[in-house]
Amino acid sequence: MSEVLKATYEHEADSSNGTDDDEGAAQQKREEIANKESKQVFWLRILLFFVLIASAVAIVTFVYLYMSKAEEEEFKNQFQSDSTKVVESLGKTLDQTVGTTDAFIRQIVSFARHDPDNSWPFVTKPDFALNAGKVLKLTKAFTCAVSVFVEPEQHDEWLKYSHEHLDWVEEAREIQKKDEDWHKPTDFVNTINYGLWGFEGAGRTNATKPTEYMNNYLPYWQQYPMVADQVDGISVINHDVWSAPSTASFVLDAVENQRVVITPPNNIYDDTSDDLTIYIAEIIANWAREYISDDVDATEPIGGFWIPMYDSLDSFRLNITKDQKPVGMFYSAFFWNEMISDILPRGSEGIVVVFSDDCGPSFTYQLDGPTPTYLGGGDLHDSSYDYMGVSLTLNEIMDATQNQTSREGGNGKSQYTGLPLSETFCPRSIHIYPSKTMEGDYVTSNPLIFTIVAAFIFIFTSSVFLLYDCVVSRRQRIVMQRAQASGAIVSSLFPEKVKHQLYEEQKQEQQKQAVQKENAFSAFANGTTASNESSKPIAELFHETTIMFADLAGFTAWSSLRQPVEVFELLETLYGSFDKIALRRKVFKVETIGDCYLAVTGIPEPQTNHASIMVKFAHDCMVKMDQLTIELADKLGEDTRDLKMRVGLHSGSTTAGVLRGEKGRFQLFGDTVNTAARMETNGIKGRIHVSQATADALIASGKSSWLTAREGKITAKGKGAMQTYFADLKNGTIKSGTTTTSDTSFGAGNNDKPASFDSSGRGDNDTP
Repeated sequence: MSEVLKATYEHEADSSNGTDDDEGAAQQKREEIANKESKQVFWLRILLFFVLIASAVAIVTFVYLYMSKAEEEEFKNQFQSDSTKVVESLGKTLDQTVGTTDAFIRQIVSFARHDPDNSWPFVTKPDFALNAGKVLKLTKAFTCAVSVFVEPEQHDEWLKYSHEHLDWVEEAREIQKKDEDWHKPTDFVNTINYGLWGFEGAGRTNATKPTEYMNNYLPYWQQYPMVADQVDGISVINHDVWSAPSTASFVLDAVENQRVVITPPNNIYDDTSDDLTIYIAEIIANWAREYISDDVDATEPIGGFWIPMYDSLDSFRLNITKDQKPVGMFYSAFFWNEMISDILPRGSEGIVVVFSDDCGPSFTYQLDGPTPTYLGGGDLHDSSYDYMGVSLTLNEIMDATQNQTSREGGNGKSQYTGLPLSETFCPRSIHIYPSKTMEGDYVTSNPLIFTIVAAFIFIFTSSVFLLYDCVVSRRQRIVMQRAQASGAIVSSLFPEKVKHQLYEEQKQEQQKQAVQKENAFSAFANGTTASNESSKPIAELFHETTIMFADLAGFTAWSSLRQPVEVFELLETLYGSFDKIALRRKVFKVETIGDCYLAVTGIPEPQTNHASIMVKFAHDCMVKMDQLTIELADKLGEDTRDLKMRVGLHSGSTTAGVLRGEKGRFQLFGDTVNTAARMETNGIKGRIHVSQATADALIASGKSSWLTAREGKITAKGKGAMQTYFADLKNGTIKSGTTTTSDTSFGAGNNDKPASFDSSGRGDNDTP
């Protein structure tokens, strides 16, 4: 539209005696310009449309990918945390179990060593049931028993001893009656088999004896709780451990390698198990039911510890030689779900734990909070999560736990001082995986929902923008048509001379309304307002002044991340310090709007060295701000250090006065104000940017060493190319530079508009 009007006025200025042909040519020129602008606007709209589409696609894609990645990372981090908890808790449970059991074994061995009436295998521990009950509670086991090695020549003597020392059985019965966790009957038949027996009844099973250990008998002796055998009603006392081939293999490995053996869960089976495996599993499950309450599932995996007992009390840590023979075996049985219960808090669900070894079937649990759920025999985890799996052997878990205990204890000793776990016989491993249940708690449909919402917002805003653009375009066409018609009407109604007079009068009227005069600056500077009895404005022209515009570079981004109280704390601290410096330097502070600070020298009292005073003031403010932002960084954030002042100075004449009214205030007017604002706008943060006029004033006052010519001229709106300088109290001689063009300009070109600002500190009459 501006080019059309310009063409109209150019034609009217050159055609005071024009003909109809000249008018037609002008009309054609206006139409050509209008068509050209219309095409430019059309292609600009097309470009803008594609930019909007590309921006929408980029942003919604970014939102989706960002949120999806964030959820995936949260899911992986949570699994890592939960799996670590499982491993650490299982390690501590195993350490406590074998440690407590080892302490009980040491107690039994100590009793036998210090009682002259006892020697192995003829040892009966007093209060066995009471102590064993406490061990079971601490180790989460449901039964434990001691078996002793009896040599063949001790056979008859052992049978006599075992039948003469059964007082502990009645003690166990009484303890069971008082045990709140025991819910089975205690009036079972106290039948003790006269003779060592195995699965085939009375007498010893003719099993192969490949080692010296199996040449001895290994009868069960003291145990807790006491139950009768499920088949023939007799207790397991004097049942020879060697008579069961599978059990014999566990014990054999334990005594030969001097290790603690964890038995595989022989009470479970899967679809691939044979009839014998299923039969044994049912026998073991029925045996376990004799010890547990009815609400416990006896078909869940059962494990057991076989621990050799050595007559060794020489040191705190069990120290035995390779040829030392055990005097007995300690056995305890537990359910594996007890080992992994109460690990995770409520809300952590879907952790899958798989136990496996080379001797028995694998089995799988799922941890939902503190409760483990048995999923069944076999490895039942979702193979799609193999890449996240965590696998460790129980030996590795025990070693890690004992090392951690040593570090925490600070004495280089683990809490467990007994035999290590067996590394050769059926080494058991644990494998931990996430599940769909767990992933569903973290990987949700929220990214898709937010993406759809973001896309809808973009579509809606783009539609509103396009609709607004259509309305503006239609209005622009109407304004353009009216402008052309107005030009034609003016040309037809007024001669050329009158028309120019009308334009000139309108310009003079605007300038007249913008200028106000009255000499009352001292009263206003002292905080009082002169009487408004006179209708004349309060205004005066000052010829020698220097104006400073300063704003905080980076303040808009910084303040958008802060609470209002924090924003005002920063501004009050900075501006309060600047005010004190202004008072000391005799600089007049005009006002602060947002993050913009406006000050002047030479007003209200003339100052011959106004330029050098203002440079010193600006320098002091910048130094003070750097100190304050460092002090405030701890309270308001580290990015507060990044805030810097951007300062612009210009010297010249300034009109100043008081705009009277309900909220009267001191105002500066004139080209000097606008030029100073442009110096600030085109300045560099952390530097004092001055105009040629200010530089001349500094040179006149002998401060040329403060100046450094800016490399390249700036192009300011309404001013053209301007040579500017940077002022620094430590600079040397002035340097010259080449001309450059700055895209940023300040000021609307009206030299007589007042310096008023929006919330960002920019002049509303100086919009770039």
